[in-house]
Amino acid sequence: MLDSLATKRSHGRQALSTLSRLVKDRFLAGESADIESETLFRKITQERFPDDPISGEELGVDPRTQRNGWIIDPLDGSTNHSRGIPIFAVSIAYRHDGETIFGWISDPVRGEWIEAVAGEGITTGGSFPFQSRPQSVPMIHLTPRWRKKRPRWRSFLPANIKQRTLGSIALEMAWVALGRLDASAWYKTHEWDIAAGLLIIKESGGRACPVLNGGDGEFVACSSNNLDLLPQLRDCLEDHGSSLDVFSHGKRA
Repeated sequence: MLDSLATKRSHGRQALSTLSRLVKDRFLAGESADIESETLFRKITQERFPDDPISGEELGVDPRTQRNGWIIDPLDGSTNHSRGIPIFAVSIAYRHDGETIFGWISDPVRGEWIEAVAGEGITTGGSFPFQSRPQSVPMIHLTPRWRKKRPRWRSFLPANIKQRTLGSIALEMAWVALGRLDASAWYKTHEWDIAAGLLIIKESGGRACPVLNGGDGEFVACSSNNLDLLPQLRDCLEDHGSSLDVFSHGKRA
């Protein structure tokens, strides 16, 4: 079994590199890549692991991946990609016995990638450094959907906080893990958006917590540098955070 999982880890890394080159090439050519990227992943994965189920954003979900299999977002941030904005990602996760044990996210344009292995931390590659200490001015990412649903968030956070919206949930999660973003909140995410990112944040020492009784796929996360922002984000919720599941540390992560 250990040999089998090691083979799947190697395959995930190789697939991430292959898909990252594809979506970058299509970006530079001004062409779409969503379906082509997922089709390629399914082809190379089924050739090597014909019994492994796969769930993806573009070509459908296999319910068996709730227990075992691959979860892929072949191009997260496709609107940015289609408009010539170089902020998008490829996200791949592998689940075993109901737990996500491998997660990969790449930033194809910058040539950067991050890998998480359950219980073993994260590995990064590329030209951008891990931010190992808090910055003087906190930076938070909030999706427009989250801001609309939680209009009072600003009242509970530091007055000098900077806010950003990237347009790629996977990349936002990677940047929380790397400490570039101190905190983030998402609303109405899908499994392919977050499967890899939840594990990556956890293995980086950060926290990603689901909001119970919130909207589908609602999460609040903080980097390892700025966990003190978590209770402040929790207080933004209408129930003052009683619905924030600070114990689960993210679903299946």
